[in-house]
Amino acid sequence: MPPIFVDTAHGPKNKLYDGSKAGKAAEKAEGKMQEMVKAAVDGAAGFTTDSKESKKGYVILLRISKLDTAGHETSCSLEGEIIRYPKLQTMKRGKGSEMVSLGWKGSASATGTSDDSMLQCVEGIAENMMKKAIPIMSNDMPKR
Repeated sequence: MPPIFVDTAHGPKNKLYDGSKAGKAAEKAEGKMQEMVKAAVDGAAGFTTDSKESKKGYVILLRISKLDTAGHETSCSLEGEIIRYPKLQTMKRGKGSEMVSLGWKGSASATGTSDDSMLQCVEGIAENMMKKAIPIMSNDMPKR
């Protein structure tokens, strides 16, 4: 069986990560999410981020759902979705997304209120969420 592809090609035409709640640091937050997803996928046996190696796989969507700075602490939450790739043709709706996960969330806090504190939160949450995502995708792939 070919490796399981996970799309990590975030960009203006392929918006996978949403860090807009981080304001001016949104691009840094999105970069950190992309970095953590790519690292988890590249480190998992049987997975790849190279679309040339496999035609079936998943898209990981992550977004900052909450970001608070109070006192000397930054707390944040991420929400995510795992969607089958490529989009499949359905009889009634044309090409559409098939979700694999619902209610996929995480939260953390870090000391400090700087952009670096926010990035520490995002990194920790994304890393933890990906530890849960790899088995979900592995279990779903044989059903396809």
